Amino acid sequence: MATLNSRFWGFVPLVFFGLKAWQYRSPADVPQLLWFCNVSNIILSVAIFWQIRNLVFICAVLLSIGLPIWIFDFSVNGDFHIFSVFTHVLSPLLAFLVARNLSWTLHVLWQVPVYYVCLQVLARILTPAELNINVAFAVYAPVKILFPNFWFYSAVNLVGLLLFTAFTHRVLHRNPR
Repeated sequence: MATLNSRFWGFVPLVFFGLKAWQYRSPADVPQLLWFCNVSNIILSVAIFWQIRNLVFICAVLLSIGLPIWIFDFSVNGDFHIFSVFTHVLSPLLAFLVARNLSWTLHVLWQVPVYYVCLQVLARILTPAELNINVAFAVYAPVKILFPNFWFYSAVNLVGLLLFTAFTHRVLHRNPR
């Protein structure tokens, strides 16, 4: 079995992305591939292949913040697909294990929110508003009563992401060998 610093592990998120691409193969569903989790799987694959340690951590954070949202969403809407387990559970676990092995720099504290905003802008440009990919157009419907203003909601999400990134960095970071 390959060690965690092996580039072999880059194939795992690539396969997970491939499964989601197959799930969303209908032309009407193709925009679904631009969700944070799907894009982060393909980027994670590249980051592991090229051993880009900060990018591995960045993808780990974005993949992990999607887990509670995904659990809530399928609990409420009943839209469960086994491929989503790979994306929302196995990918962040792999990403954090590889990131912990490679380590990362303090720059991730600003790089994670930049990545997040870039994915939102990309979704806003390339996807239909009614899909609300990456909550780039509107407040997530189940919390709309708490956040009547989209820009305030977006700012709260960004602050939450920053806090989670700082916490994760502090708890998991170790000095490189």
